Amino acid sequence: MRQKIPSGIFDLIDREFSLCRDLLSILAQEQAAVVALDMSNLVALSRRKAEQIELVREVDEQLRLQVEQLTGLPAANAVRLSDLAAMARGEEKARLDRQRRELVALRQEIAAKSVINHHFVEDTKRHLREAITLLTSSVSEQRPNYGKPGQANRRNSGQPSLISRAI
Repeated sequence: MRQKIPSGIFDLIDREFSLCRDLLSILAQEQAAVVALDMSNLVALSRRKAEQIELVREVDEQLRLQVEQLTGLPAANAVRLSDLAAMARGEEKARLDRQRRELVALRQEIAAKSVINHHFVEDTKRHLREAITLLTSSVSEQRPNYGKPGQANRRNSGQPSLISRAI
């Protein structure tokens, strides 16, 4: 069953390319913010990333609905551009095949960057926890400066004090 693919589908695919490229840019900025320990920027990027992911989901849903309308059959959870390309003719088929490959590559790159950023964040958190543990353990090992309320502890009480007791 070969038929002309509506231009709206190509527009949605182009929109998804744009959103995925923007998401890659956000992920690169996120990585830089993690390395720089720029928490305020990291929080802002996290919000932008969530918004961008939601936009990608919306485009995916619109694409799914368009394919459903085109085929008359309910699509599964995700649109498979390879199935859509099988319905196309000539240049449309070649265009869909090319876009599918490019979109798969973009999504793989997004997934890889997400994993790398996740590892960066986890490593950073681990290092910060270790640093805090080192700082707090050295503080807890120190003797307090005061013993009984209001009286200073005498350190090294077996050794002579700075001012001789003979005076």
